[in-house]
Amino acid sequence: MELGNDAAGEGGSEKKKGGMMKLIIIAVAGLLVLGGGGFAVWKFFLAKPAPPPAAEGQPKAGEEKAAKEADKHGGGDKHGGDKSATMITLEPFIVNLADTTGKRYLKLALAVDVKDEATKKNLEARMPQVRDSILLLLTSKSFADISPVAGKLKLRNEVLRSINNTLGGGQGVHAVYFTEFVVQ
Repeated sequence: MELGNDAAGEGGSEKKKGGMMKLIIIAVAGLLVLGGGGFAVWKFFLAKPAPPPAAEGQPKAGEEKAAKEADKHGGGDKHGGDKSATMITLEPFIVNLADTTGKRYLKLALAVDVKDEATKKNLEARMPQVRDSILLLLTSKSFADISPVAGKLKLRNEVLRSINNTLGGGQGVHAVYFTEFVVQ
């Protein structure tokens, strides 16, 4: 009979080990599920995404530069306009960039410096054509084209030329200022 008890005793020990192992596996799996769920809630519902430092600091630099440029131009004296420069703010543009690697978006808000009230009225009257020409220009750009500072300066000059061409080829718009430039 002792042989039977030894065999039963060893079998009971293996059952206890197997039961304990199942309990550990269930506890670890439960912790992983709770940890993953907590992370998902924090990531998607509680955490506010911070804008990239370049996108956050750039509008301020553009606004400062716009103020310096306006002072430097003297309100249009150099261009033969009246003494007070006229700034027009356009609605923001949100476009897909021409990237083949993935989907990137550009949000661009800008202000334009026009030489006089007549140019301002012409710009406001032709706003759909102006926006269309800018949209076509922006969608032709890739992230590599606009990410360096030189690319942004080139884009600003291209937008300026595009607006002046749309308004009739003159020099009615002195400058274009990016007030918001965000790429995602």
